[in-house]
Amino acid sequence: MYSNSIGLKSNNVIQLVLLLILLLLLQSCTSGIEVAANLGKKYFIPNNKKSNSSKAVFKIGKKYKIKGKYYFPKKDLYYNKTGIASWYGPKFHGKITANGEVYDQYALTAAHRTLPLPSAVKVTNLENNKSIILRINDRGPYVNDRIIDLSSKAADILGLKKKGTGLVRVTILKEKSEILENLAKKGYFPEIKDLPKLELPQVNVPKINNVKVLGSKKKILKNKINYDIKNLNKEYRIFIKLASFSSLKSAQLMKKKISYVENVKIYKTISRDKEFFQVKAGPFLDVKKVDDLQYLLLKRGMQGAQIVVE
Repeated sequence: MYSNSIGLKSNNVIQLVLLLILLLLLQSCTSGIEVAANLGKKYFIPNNKKSNSSKAVFKIGKKYKIKGKYYFPKKDLYYNKTGIASWYGPKFHGKITANGEVYDQYALTAAHRTLPLPSAVKVTNLENNKSIILRINDRGPYVNDRIIDLSSKAADILGLKKKGTGLVRVTILKEKSEILENLAKKGYFPEIKDLPKLELPQVNVPKINNVKVLGSKKKILKNKINYDIKNLNKEYRIFIKLASFSSLKSAQLMKKKISYVENVKIYKTISRDKEFFQVKAGPFLDVKKVDDLQYLLLKRGMQGAQIVVE
């Protein structure tokens, strides 16, 4: 009887100790996570994913003026633009970004002139077809009409770091951008790779019998979540659009005015049943040449000169 009593007490003590350990673990887990609500799901973001600056905020901002030109920040979930990208690194490493974060040239981030901070975008290098998903957390660039400034790491991955600039397409990622916005408003600024994977809707595909798959099986590369390479097999023509007129005579006068620019032509277009005459220089194959020419045109007062890709 006495030994049974000791055994029962020992079991009770062990159970009590285990219960206390479990409670401590639960308390630790609860204090180490934050639930980002209003996202359709519960996403758990560790505390160490808070910004490296206590002043970081979600920001769109008001219109602003740089070098005589106005920019109008806005939320644009359909943004899709082609143009020239550049990159920035050591000179700005460790400095505060436009939304209060600390710039890290080794992170997968970029600067944009108008998109919300932060936003998620897919950037594709149209010269080698490499693509990467980046987090916009800064403002810029303000050289010529470049559309995005990449971090040193992003430029290296996309293969344009040595060249300095490259022809790219920038596309907003709606779902990821909305997640980043919700988290930022709660004080969290995770890297793109730390975002939860979005579930794709299931599609029922009818089964097809007697079909053989030709070719060898390809290995799936793991942990390559930041970028991929796609063979688009498409050539792009780069132009500088100078102006658009409803009058052919006005377009001809513009062409004569910029006679110092080679290969300027007038292109007739129709929009909403109306004729327009676009004055464009090109096409060009050298991205640097386009960038330099646009700089010259802007310097000579051609503020409407913009790079277009067809």
